[in-house]
Amino acid sequence: MSSTAARRIIRWIGKALLWSIVALLALAVLGASYQAIATERAERAYPPPGEVVDVGGHGLHIECIGRGSPTVILESGLGNMSADWANVQPEAAKTTRVCAYDRAGMGWSEQGPEPRDARQISGELHALLTKAGIEGPYVLVGHSTGGLYARMYADRYPDEVAGVVLVDSSHPEQFTRSAQGRKYYEPTRRLVTIAPWLARLGVIRLFGLDPAPYGLPPKQRARVEAFGSLTQQFATAAEEFRAILDTSAQVRSTNGLGDRPLVVISAGERSPGTFSSSYWLELQDELAALSSNSLHRVVEGATHESLLFEKHDAWVTGAAILEVVDAVRNNQPLAR
Repeated sequence: MSSTAARRIIRWIGKALLWSIVALLALAVLGASYQAIATERAERAYPPPGEVVDVGGHGLHIECIGRGSPTVILESGLGNMSADWANVQPEAAKTTRVCAYDRAGMGWSEQGPEPRDARQISGELHALLTKAGIEGPYVLVGHSTGGLYARMYADRYPDEVAGVVLVDSSHPEQFTRSAQGRKYYEPTRRLVTIAPWLARLGVIRLFGLDPAPYGLPPKQRARVEAFGSLTQQFATAAEEFRAILDTSAQVRSTNGLGDRPLVVISAGERSPGTFSSSYWLELQDELAALSSNSLHRVVEGATHESLLFEKHDAWVTGAAILEVVDAVRNNQPLAR
């Protein structure tokens, strides 16, 4: 090959690379613009259904329904928002007041300071309940990682917490105790690190990579659909997961719940590629041992998600909450 032909090929390759870069940058700009417009539309179309309370530099959203005491506080899992409790909240609100809130950076809440660990999150919830005038005693309900935050709150503010419900809750040693836990941690960390960038470029919204659960009522499903692809949601989930090992260490250092009523609800089915059923139920049994006044129910056929999103399984979750509410209200142990 002559030197002239070689130079011609090199120039052609250089131009092809240049145009490829230009095309990728153009797609990135278009995707980011699409995401920004969709975010503005979502925020305009779905104003907060509750109130947004300033907790010291940023606002947190909370929505309460029902009447009575104790007050139930719903703590969502990683990446979830208050509207995800739409099948559980009305069921529990039949006999008492039930409040679902959005952690900082989720749903209608503004972003808060890092680190997004259990101490920071429990402190913000305490400020929210105080400033919103939502008096205790509280029954804390935590789904997934929300269970870790509920336990931290119960340890820091024990006089305010009368009972706890853990819904397929995370365990502070789930990523560290066994080889399968350590194996699951790394791909999850990579996924939550990449997700905010995909959201920022509009990829998640455009391709529907994070659809809202079909089991939710239409109004709340539309809210979750609109907010579920926001960059802020994925960025906050990434911040919380970056702090998950610190959160786990903080929760490991907490005390038990004494004889306060505790119901642990566990899903009987595990999603492929996650923890084995035997390992997960071992951890769930340990959560039930946090109180001398506890029940552990394994819901056969239920999944981690269906305990909130599918009506039949969500009814089981709501019924467990009411069991704890009744035990607190009547000052009696849980019925065996």
